[in-house]
Amino acid sequence: MALYTYGKEGEKMYRVLVADDEKAIRESVSDYLRAKGFSVAVACDGKETVEKTKSDSFDLLILDVRMPNIDGLNACKLIREFSLVPILFLSAYGEEDDFLNAYKVGCDDYIVKPFPLSVLVEKCNAMIKRNKSIDTEIITVGSISIDAERRKVFTPESVVNLSNVDFELLLYLCRNKGIALNRDIILTRVWGYDFDGDARVVDTHIKRIRKALGRHSAQIKTISGVGYSVEEV
Repeated sequence: MALYTYGKEGEKMYRVLVADDEKAIRESVSDYLRAKGFSVAVACDGKETVEKTKSDSFDLLILDVRMPNIDGLNACKLIREFSLVPILFLSAYGEEDDFLNAYKVGCDDYIVKPFPLSVLVEKCNAMIKRNKSIDTEIITVGSISIDAERRKVFTPESVVNLSNVDFELLLYLCRNKGIALNRDIILTRVWGYDFDGDARVVDTHIKRIRKALGRHSAQIKTISGVGYSVEEV
């Protein structure tokens, strides 16, 4: 989720990263977006784009497909390993395969150069607003974020890979953050009423989730004699 800046009249400004190795295009797009009320950062290649996306927070990325060091396609692929920020490609290439390759690596939209800057602004607004409506489905507890609809778990460093059961267990804990949940309740809610196994199966799955979360596993607290809880810190 991006941190917002505000205009002179207190209006929210969406933050956008514009990445293009052609200085003229980078500056013209950036200047136009700023004139339309966006807060804009820039990058001149794919490597810088990935680094800035990791270290900063944006509402939208606008990437050229052909860039040095890391091209736009591979930059998008790397970014999708840790972020769901909307990505819009700009490209001089408009063949069917160009579109397909872009969508395969995780972009959200694609514009072929040359294009009217007014159209770009409308696309930016539409993509950001659409993503904000999706953001309401994201559950965040401390440094753990869960996209329930897309079934993805994120920490600030990466996407966390979990099995279906482990995902449901972590989701249930996070939806009930700060509450001490006993193992029987967890079994009923996650495994179902007809589960007849040992309640200690919860412990096994908690161990797996903690391992997957790495240093963020400290947010899952063991409540002695009860079960588990997920805390902000």
